[in-house]
Amino acid sequence: MKKTFLLLPLLALLLSSCSGEDRSGEQPFAPKVQTLGAEPAVGDSVRMTGEVLESLNSTITQRGFVYWNDTLKETRLAVLDEAALFRAFTDSLGDGTYSYAAFATNGIGTSYGDTLTFEKR
Repeated sequence: MKKTFLLLPLLALLLSSCSGEDRSGEQPFAPKVQTLGAEPAVGDSVRMTGEVLESLNSTITQRGFVYWNDTLKETRLAVLDEAALFRAFTDSLGDGTYSYAAFATNGIGTSYGDTLTFEKR
């Protein structure tokens, strides 16, 4: 009789936890990001645009851009906007050719879009 009382709660727990849908193959992945473009903005700044294409099973925790040139070390610019399409403005750039890439970070890792260039004159 005591064994029956122990098995009933265990059986109820097992039956209630089965969903019928097998999700065991799903994994979180690092996000997919696209660098879209850059254009001159006010004064010495440039507006860069990027997009998070997907972030399967993991929330985006940060997004933004990295940019650099032959005299400027890599600068990381985080964006507070949580939309898939995001923009950021550089600050006080000198003339020259700059390389840049969009990035996004989730719980799995950081991914970068293609590296593009823009001219600041």
